[in-house]
Amino acid sequence: MDDPGDPRTPRPFSAGFAWLGAAVSLLRANAARLLLLGLLFQLLGGASQVGILGLLFVLAIPTLTAGMLQGCHLAALGERPPALVLFAGFGGGARLLSLFLLGGLTIAVTGLVLVLLVAGSVAQLDPETVTRIQAGDQSAVLSLDPALIQRMLFGMVLGLLLGACLSFFAVPLIWFQDRSLGDALVTGIVMLFRQWRALTALGLALAAIGLPVGILAGTLMAAQLTSVAPSFLVTLLLMAVVVVYQVLAFAAQYVAFREVFMSGSASPPAPPGDGGEPDDQLVA
Repeated sequence: MDDPGDPRTPRPFSAGFAWLGAAVSLLRANAARLLLLGLLFQLLGGASQVGILGLLFVLAIPTLTAGMLQGCHLAALGERPPALVLFAGFGGGARLLSLFLLGGLTIAVTGLVLVLLVAGSVAQLDPETVTRIQAGDQSAVLSLDPALIQRMLFGMVLGLLLGACLSFFAVPLIWFQDRSLGDALVTGIVMLFRQWRALTALGLALAAIGLPVGILAGTLMAAQLTSVAPSFLVTLLLMAVVVVYQVLAFAAQYVAFREVFMSGSASPPAPPGDGGEPDDQLVA
C-alpha cells in the first residue's frame, strides 16, 4: 500500500488543485505579511533592471525565493514573518553558494534556449541595429522582424519555464534540507516526473489565474515600447495584481514541497535567519 507521506508515492491530479487551495488559504490567513514580502521582492526586481544590477538580481532569485518560502513556512506555523526574512537566504552559509549557482544555471538555460531559437536570425541583422539594441535603444526593437521578436519572446518564456522547473523543488531542498546543488537538482527533477499529475494540475490552475495578469503586463510593455505612457493608476493596479499572483505562486511552491517531501515526517531544524527557534515539523 502506498504511503502518502513517501515522496515516491505519485499524487493524483486532484492533489494539485488541493495544493493551490491550501496556498490560497495560507495567503488569506497571512495576507499583510506575505504581500509585504512579495512587494519587497517586486521592488528589488524593478530597481535592478539595468546592467550588472539586473544580472545580480537574476542570480539572487533562488536565494530570494528561499526567503519567500521561509516566510510561508513561518506563516504556516502561525508566526508573523518579519520583512527581513526575505533575505534569510543570504545568511545561509553553504546554502547561499548553492542557491547562487542555481541562479547561474537558470541564466545559462535561458540563454541557451534563446540562442538555439534565434541564432540564425540574429546573424542576419544589421550591425547598426544590433549596436542600438545593445545601447538600450528601445525604438530599435520596433524595427526588428515581428517573427524574430516572437521567437525571442518565446525563447525567453521557454527558458524561464525550464529554469522554474529546475528550481521548483531544488530551492526548498537546498534551503530546508541542506541538500547539495547536484542532489537537489536530481531529486527535484525525479520528483517533477513522479508527481507530474498533481504538478500539471497546479501549473494549469496557476496559468489560468495568471493569464489576465500576463495580458495586462504585455499591454503595458507594448505601451512602453511605443512610448505611450500608461496611466499611473493602471501601473499601480498591475503591480498589486502581480504581487498577489507572485506570492500565491510562492505559497503554492511551498505547499507542494511540504506535501511531497515533508508529509508525515519530521523536518530539519529551521534554517538560519528566520528569527525563530527550530521547528519540530512542517505543519499544514
